[in-house]
Amino acid sequence: MSEPLTDNHGRVIEYLRVSVTDRCNLRCSYCMPPGGVELYPRCNILRYKDFLRLIKIFAGMGVKKVRITGGEPLVRKGIVSFIRQVRQIDGIEKIAITTNGALLPEFSHSLRKAGVNGVNISLDTLDRKKFTEITGYDELLKVIKGIKAATKAGFDSVKINMVVMKGVNDNEIERFARLTKKMNIQMRFLEFMSATPSAWNEKMFMSADKIRERVSRLGELAPLGKGALSGPAELCKFDGAVGEIGIISAVTKHFCASCNRLRLTSTGGLITCLFDKESADLISLLKIGADDIDIAKTVRRAVKNKNRIRSLPDSSAAEIPERVMRSIGG
Repeated sequence: MSEPLTDNHGRVIEYLRVSVTDRCNLRCSYCMPPGGVELYPRCNILRYKDFLRLIKIFAGMGVKKVRITGGEPLVRKGIVSFIRQVRQIDGIEKIAITTNGALLPEFSHSLRKAGVNGVNISLDTLDRKKFTEITGYDELLKVIKGIKAATKAGFDSVKINMVVMKGVNDNEIERFARLTKKMNIQMRFLEFMSATPSAWNEKMFMSADKIRERVSRLGELAPLGKGALSGPAELCKFDGAVGEIGIISAVTKHFCASCNRLRLTSTGGLITCLFDKESADLISLLKIGADDIDIAKTVRRAVKNKNRIRSLPDSSAAEIPERVMRSIGG
């Protein structure tokens, strides 16, 4: 189990995204299909003790970073205690969490105390009416309050993720970028991608190059290097700015060659690529009483077959497995 977890293309896997629930307190249009989704029965969602066992197995194979996702992870009862136990697992060096931010006013300090290093907050608009249209709820003021709470809690990093959608929120790019001049955040602009087939609209796509061009209107951008276990964003910043800019070109300039991540779904499925089918059913192994070595062997087999390059259709999204982002944690 102690051998590094590698695929057939020489990539070393050190990063595990763990979706602890498929429930969410928002209904973002690009994440949830218009008709909604059928939630998993609660009995099908992994128990915390099962997540902890699996994370420990992954850590034994070299995983160093764990990101807690959902749905919205903060809606699951006992999440802080769970994270505190993840922090105690040997080999785990970094814990991050992805959230929509609405519950951060009450959770920020307890998350930091539990051992969370970084927080990613999904926020696509600073316009209250537009926020309600995108998410289905009038919660923008809570999210803004949550961002402020996160910046005061002492996390190593606070990142704001904006999915840029042409004709929807692209007129706010400069407004978001301007925040980094005075706030200690990493403002990340993401290309809109067809991860949820029924929510995909090619007309809403804006390339990373176009996004960068818009950001550059505010001033010259100086490139920044990447740290250990850093994500796929191309980092830069304005001269004299407190915060940073990150641009993620998941569609036009994929970062598959350096992909070091796996996804563990809330129902115990292992996904080696966001745009591939489930690679291993780990919950079934747990149910039949498989030992850690057998589970580790199953994981290694799945990882060996990890895609060299993800397959992303140009427009139709028909080839993408029919599942939604909220079910696998993005």
